[in-house]
Amino acid sequence: MAVQTAELNLLGYDLEQELSLSCSLMNISRGHCVIKVKPFDLSQSNKWGELEISIDRPVMKAEVPLCKNRFSELCVLFNSEANRPVTVVMMLSSPLSVNLAGDLLINSAAKLKITDLSWIIPLK
Repeated sequence: MAVQTAELNLLGYDLEQELSLSCSLMNISRGHCVIKVKPFDLSQSNKWGELEISIDRPVMKAEVPLCKNRFSELCVLFNSEANRPVTVVMMLSSPLSVNLAGDLLINSAAKLKITDLSWIIPLK
């Protein structure tokens, strides 16, 4: 996925942070993904991200927890200027299928576990 926009949201009176990323899909045509990255305490275990795929709309939604240190590092890296967009690569618990035109082939809505996540951040 190529990150088109990135926003830091400060939520509520406690100003809880959330990074909101709007991404275009690179391997699936006519698709879009909104990723919410949220910091969590290390005391919370088994924090896996989830990707929700709607059957009605070409918009996927992902929630990704990151430990607070990694979350802060990611926010700093997003502030650097580059001539290419940041790329996000998600590894999912189940493979997704596309046809030759690049359209996603699903019969029903799905909620998949994100097993790993990689960031490609251009430096200059």
